[in-house]
Amino acid sequence: MAKRRRSLHDDGGEQAPPTKSNLAPNKSATRRRSAPPSQQLGGDDASDDGRRHRTPSPPPDLPPHELFFAQNRAAKTSANTLSSAEDLLDHDDYFTHISACHDSHENDLQRLKQYHRRAFDQWGFELKQGFNLCLYGYGSKRKLAMEFAEHLHAEKQGKIVVVNGYAAGLTIRHILTTLASSVLSKNAKLPAQPASLADLLLNTLLEKPSLPHTTLFIHSFDHPHLRKPATQLLLARLAAHPSISIVATCDTLNFPLSWDTALLRQFRWLYHDATTFHPFTVEVDVVESVNALLGRSGRRLGGRDGVGYVLKSLPENARNLFRILVAEQLALTDAEPEGNGPDDDDFEATLGAEDEEEAAAQQDTPSKRGRGRKPRKAAVPVKPATTTGEGVEYRTLYHKAVEEFVCSSELSFRTLLKEFIDHSYLELRKDIMGTERLVVPFRREELETILEELV
Repeated sequence: MAKRRRSLHDDGGEQAPPTKSNLAPNKSATRRRSAPPSQQLGGDDASDDGRRHRTPSPPPDLPPHELFFAQNRAAKTSANTLSSAEDLLDHDDYFTHISACHDSHENDLQRLKQYHRRAFDQWGFELKQGFNLCLYGYGSKRKLAMEFAEHLHAEKQGKIVVVNGYAAGLTIRHILTTLASSVLSKNAKLPAQPASLADLLLNTLLEKPSLPHTTLFIHSFDHPHLRKPATQLLLARLAAHPSISIVATCDTLNFPLSWDTALLRQFRWLYHDATTFHPFTVEVDVVESVNALLGRSGRRLGGRDGVGYVLKSLPENARNLFRILVAEQLALTDAEPEGNGPDDDDFEATLGAEDEEEAAAQQDTPSKRGRGRKPRKAAVPVKPATTTGEGVEYRTLYHKAVEEFVCSSELSFRTLLKEFIDHSYLELRKDIMGTERLVVPFRREELETILEELV
């Protein structure tokens, strides 16, 4: 028996006799097995420097209850915000970087464009057969559609009318008016309602079949400006007329959801995959989207640069008036806000009181329920504020303009202001006292730069 026991350990070499150290459990293994669930989730990995870094995903083969907590653990987010990016890319830097950029797939894109150009004759034949074309696919199709329009013009296939559906503020009336200027005479009186204008166009085409055929190109046919059911209904009526053909480009994935069976029957679409992989440089207003995220939606054409472009096209009096307005607004920014009303001790208007007697009763006579308690603090007086956010007073700016011979009457003064209000560079507000105030919605740094350019 002793020999048999000794032979069992011959293969593994000599075995040390059982001691106290061998019988003790491994502390490191015990520590790993008894780790808390937060460490067992595998979210922390030890690095060379001894620190633990959290991994983005939980380890595999976790029990369901631990996997739930691993997927719903708190995640750290960055404290950086888009509004903290003060140095935005202006137009000059943008065009400099774009001109220096070279696309490595330029040859492939040109080859793809050649494939589309070969189908121009087929597209023209389909338009002659009474169908309308819907160009879809990834990338901007504006240049491709314009090349097809030039091809139709060279083939002398009637009149060509182009509408930019991505333009801001576009309505169905603008489209019908543009089409009417090509079909109707110049002296024709156009009705105000879009439905009546569409009836006039269709009736004129029926009465005068000798009029040339009209092809209507609409870029970004699925733009939010054109998704209204009433707009699509009027466009379908135009597309159903034999004297009008429509070539539309669609940029979104769900554009077929805009039409039901009745509209599809009127549109008579033929769909063509016109993938170009070109960027949407014109269709998407990136500057306005960034300004909206930054809370600067009132700033058009990239802020102060847009003001410079507009001022160059305006007369000298308009530029001088804007210079006075900017200078006065900066002066209000530098000055400390002062109240127009009396001092704090003598101001009688109390928040929540309707007249002087009620305010005095609220301050001097405590209520029955409140007797014996500590007296409340006096209510904060409400003063008509004249902060810089409310802008320059209308009458003050008018007198300044008259003193510097910018305008001679209030009518000419309002005419000059209307130019800036139409371009969204000037806002007309009223304070709590009902006084009209003029505000230029720009930051102080931008106002200083504009004033330096005007001076």
